[in-house]
Amino acid sequence: MHPIVRPALLPLLLFAATAWSDGPASYPLVAVEDGDTITIRVGQEVKRLQLAGIDAPEDVQNPKLSKDLERTGLPADTLLKLGRAASDHLRSLVAPNDPVSITGDLSTSDRYGRIPVQAHVAGRSLNAAMVADGYAVVLGRGPVAGAEVQKLQTLQQDARDQRRGLWGEQREAALSWSGQGPAN
Repeated sequence: MHPIVRPALLPLLLFAATAWSDGPASYPLVAVEDGDTITIRVGQEVKRLQLAGIDAPEDVQNPKLSKDLERTGLPADTLLKLGRAASDHLRSLVAPNDPVSITGDLSTSDRYGRIPVQAHVAGRSLNAAMVADGYAVVLGRGPVAGAEVQKLQTLQQDARDQRRGLWGEQREAALSWSGQGPAN
């Protein structure tokens, strides 16, 4: 090792090199919080990230679950079952300490304190995978627009048509939760 680069400075230099690189920054996954929220470590800080442009059912009692209960009329155990399935699926796609490549502004957050991002693991978009695999739906609002929204909508329709994920396992409840109408 070059005598000027002391071992204690190496992590700082590696972090700086990642931050200044041309590609998306990569950070270790801390945990999957639910089907559309993960946490990563940025230096000494843990950041909550929302997979931008998608929504997954809730897996714990919270204000959003209360809104979903009121909106759908479904029982809490049914919605929570959907949420647990979505969270479990995201956990099957990414594990603690996996490097997660992030595209997004880590200094902004949504009303739930999450930072909206595009997240990739081993070159695969977690945002798109959750929709394509049938465990999340496309949001009609937010930081994702244009061609990316169209791509996600196509993936969603294909997942629904092919009865993947929640569209097959718990179709009626998923249709009610998503607001996408009656089963085909």
